[in-house]
Amino acid sequence: MIDQPVCPPITTLISLDSIDGAVYGIHGTKINQDSQASQPGLLSGHYPTDHSPANACDGATSTKYLNFGRCPEYIDDITCGLDTGFYLELKRGASLVTGLQICTANDFPERDPLTVSMEGSNQSGASLNLGSSWTLIYNGPSGLQTNPGRLTCGIMQLMNNSIQYKSYRFLVSSKRGYGNSVQYSEVKLFGY
Repeated sequence: MIDQPVCPPITTLISLDSIDGAVYGIHGTKINQDSQASQPGLLSGHYPTDHSPANACDGATSTKYLNFGRCPEYIDDITCGLDTGFYLELKRGASLVTGLQICTANDFPERDPLTVSMEGSNQSGASLNLGSSWTLIYNGPSGLQTNPGRLTCGIMQLMNNSIQYKSYRFLVSSKRGYGNSVQYSEVKLFGY
């Protein structure tokens, strides 16, 4: 009997349509900590109205999500935009995520995320604000370590995850350089 090679499972792109039509922007949030809500605006903890978190999940690299994090619009620093991201509850229900891919935005490579995390939850609604609701499934490189250019997707990052979750939280913990924010055009999840 000849052993057949084991092939990795084929993964498909998971729709990031949310159950309530909302993607919730967050700032000042670390892995396993409570989420701090971001709002539209140009101050610390905010994102510009036309660069909302929903843009990271709309399937179009022509839009982007930008978050200032702990900085206002007029400050450039290596920490601006860190500990920001978003969360959502999938309209399709529980899904097994085994990979993620991040796409760059239209300008300023120094805003590209370099270290990211993905957490999963089977909670809903206000419970998703609680850090205790989330389970870490990935913490590592974004796939953008080598600048791929603007409006371009980086290398898919695989994760060792065997649990289906209905909600996902994405966070950025480092970026390429000095700037006033973190930005990306898309976060793509792959799995089943």
